[in-house]
Amino acid sequence: MSLGDPFRGVSVHHLCNGFLEAVQRAGLTRDAKVYEVEKDVIRAQGADQICPRDERKGTAYVDAIDGEDEAGRAVFMLSYTWGYTVGDIADCLMIFCKANGLDPKRTYIWICCLCVNQHRVVEAREKGEKI
Repeated sequence: MSLGDPFRGVSVHHLCNGFLEAVQRAGLTRDAKVYEVEKDVIRAQGADQICPRDERKGTAYVDAIDGEDEAGRAVFMLSYTWGYTVGDIADCLMIFCKANGLDPKRTYIWICCLCVNQHRVVEAREKGEKI
């Protein structure tokens, strides 16, 4: 699955490992809410990379990770709020995989905070555009 593909999603394996590790490196815990990790984890991951969608600096989180165990074509979309804790999101998705006999390394989730380029969202907000 190529970088920039609109259906590119993050694996459950990555959410439960690489993503939560990045949260801890940022000085936060798995009890942090999505809106609390957006700047220092989500945007930080792709801050210095060129976006494959618009060829500008700053890319979506999902386009800043690589490897089949980390990202691929999403087969599920997660509906959630930014007030959920990142640990609860990861735990629930792992439970979902186990309950349905799915391989977490091959179960890719489209989740807006990670699959939409948050750098562009911030830019739009700063211009007064509605998101």
